[in-house]
Amino acid sequence: MTRDAEPAAAAPDSRGRTHADEQIAPVLEPGQLVAETQQAIPRAQLSRRAQTALWTLRIFVIVTSAMVIYAFFSQLRP
Repeated sequence: MTRDAEPAAAAPDSRGRTHADEQIAPVLEPGQLVAETQQAIPRAQLSRRAQTALWTLRIFVIVTSAMVIYAFFSQLRP
């Protein structure tokens, strides 16, 4: 007995739309399309490790930015 392969999920394009979005959008009335695209997407549930990594990255970016700004302004003086 063979099993049919399920279709792979479509990869989003540069605007974040998939092939399914392109098929559905022309069918919807303008009001329906606006209502669907304005729905809030719930936040992703991240593990404690992922949250820590993201906060570490944020702090790194802030510290690095401060260093770059300091280096730039310190070189402005003759």
